[in-house]
Amino acid sequence: MTNKSDKIKEVLNRYRSVSPDIFGASVITMDGFMVASVTLSEIDEGLVGGITAALLGVGERIAKEMMNSKMTQIFVKSESGYIICNNISDETVLVSLVNSDAKLGLIFLEIKRILPELGKII
Repeated sequence: MTNKSDKIKEVLNRYRSVSPDIFGASVITMDGFMVASVTLSEIDEGLVGGITAALLGVGERIAKEMMNSKMTQIFVKSESGYIICNNISDETVLVSLVNSDAKLGLIFLEIKRILPELGKII
């Protein structure tokens, strides 16, 4: 019998297989704790969790104070790619690490498809 983390990793692996430009995918709690991750070995999962928690705190505050609503996505663009955070539940987010050459429409479509699937597992 597979546990929750294994089921999440299965979904994340399928998600990563959609595009070679997705080089990392993680499910992280709002506090920055790693639930499951499928990333390149050189990526520090603790760093991803900690930075994501800080990013989520700012994103939630901006959404609440400036938009009077809940945050659903944070999108950060850098020279080498994108970090995309999407709410799965009130307690967890999907963090995608994507190369700068990615076809973002395809990535966003796949994110929209897998969020409900991850939500059922969590």
